[in-house]
Amino acid sequence: MRARVMTVAVVVAIAAVSVGTSAYGAPPAPGADSGTTTAATAQVSAVKSVGTPLPVDDFRAIELDEDRGRLYLAQGVGTGLPLVVTDLDGRLQQRVSAVTDVSDLVLSDDHRTLLVAQGFNRVTALDADSLTVKATYPVPSGACPYVVEPTGDKIVAGFLDCGRGSGGLLVWSSPDAPPTVYTAGPNYEPVIDASPGAPGLIVAGDTGYSPVTTYVIDVTGATPQIRSRRTDTGENLQDYALSPDGTELVESTGYPYEHHAYRMPDLSDATTYPSGAYPTDAAWSADSGTVAIGRAQTASFDPDVLLYKEGSTTPNYAVDFRSGDNLWKGTLLVNRDGSRAWAVSYDDFYQERYLLHSFGPAHPPKAPVTDLAVTATTGTGKQKSTAYLTVTWSSPMSGPSGAGGDHYWWITASTSGGAEKEFGRGRMDRTGKASATYALPKGTTSFTVHYQDFEGWYPPGYDTAILTR
Repeated sequence: MRARVMTVAVVVAIAAVSVGTSAYGAPPAPGADSGTTTAATAQVSAVKSVGTPLPVDDFRAIELDEDRGRLYLAQGVGTGLPLVVTDLDGRLQQRVSAVTDVSDLVLSDDHRTLLVAQGFNRVTALDADSLTVKATYPVPSGACPYVVEPTGDKIVAGFLDCGRGSGGLLVWSSPDAPPTVYTAGPNYEPVIDASPGAPGLIVAGDTGYSPVTTYVIDVTGATPQIRSRRTDTGENLQDYALSPDGTELVESTGYPYEHHAYRMPDLSDATTYPSGAYPTDAAWSADSGTVAIGRAQTASFDPDVLLYKEGSTTPNYAVDFRSGDNLWKGTLLVNRDGSRAWAVSYDDFYQERYLLHSFGPAHPPKAPVTDLAVTATTGTGKQKSTAYLTVTWSSPMSGPSGAGGDHYWWITASTSGGAEKEFGRGRMDRTGKASATYALPKGTTSFTVHYQDFEGWYPPGYDTAILTR
């Protein structure tokens, strides 16, 4: 899965050339399936996931290290932000300050080395245990590497045109030798993937224009050779996912609204995994028995990720992120046996809220809950007829600047069994706390704070405090 959203400050000369009418693909035709409910998604009930905020300031890529119980997070190029390491639940373990400006990262096939594309000007090999630098791979002038994959005994990076005249691939045999520059295949904005089950092969295509041509390239020799190619495999390439056994390639394109798979290495038709608009990502379990299929721009109660058994057209698991939380392409990860998966969503408005979702048949996701409370006290002296109320909450939480959905509490008062009267409301912002006052009449007054999600995705909530005067 090597499709990355780039920080473009360093590569401002690269212009997008897309024939699609959206960031993903052609819009659904009037009356056609919009992707909100497909035959596949109707066959399995989606569980809800609210995710966990990631300890990052920016985000570009994620890699799973199941052996060490780690997730590696890249924060992009241009701001000097470091490589971040968390546990499998997204809790911070380490910020690797010596490794900054990372656009992509991937473990080697033997899991002993973490390869990172840094600064659009180098690929660095880190010892996966200590996260110290083992080697640096040189990059020729005018090439900006931004994605990287190991295949066999070679390291391959997709590069952007920063003065060479085109993009393409860089192929290293060792860190001591300059790479082979290859531009006879994808040469604009390459998306690449590789697999330990297909050593020496790289799958590649260009994003940024359509239709897509998909290549299987043999990099074992001194000069890369195209083993096979297939034209017109879709519009607006998002991602490739090559199975770890090297037998099947799943492609995510903005259109058509399904995930096509191809046999390796000839790219003949294999399974078509139903998904709906808009396909954006895919990933395999290490045993090649489960494939995760990801979609973007979905509504609430509409699955964002579906899990399929290899070769099946009926999903066995589905997870739903709330509307406004969009799957970040290239972030789907699956563990060895397909029992647990991970994905990152971003806020659909400002891309400033990065949430880690962890879910699967053996790992329930973090479900939406409503945590809302109210406390009440009376004043003293001249203020003893005034009620002072404190409303607190931890979930749901409105996104920053209104992003990610707004949530509001409101509070009512009822004295001696009388009608409830609303006297205050507020936005459930990041402060998690608000105050209100109320002129307390004689009798017993019940104060009730309420929350109701108009979509019904979060459960309703309330809490009550009682004062007597």
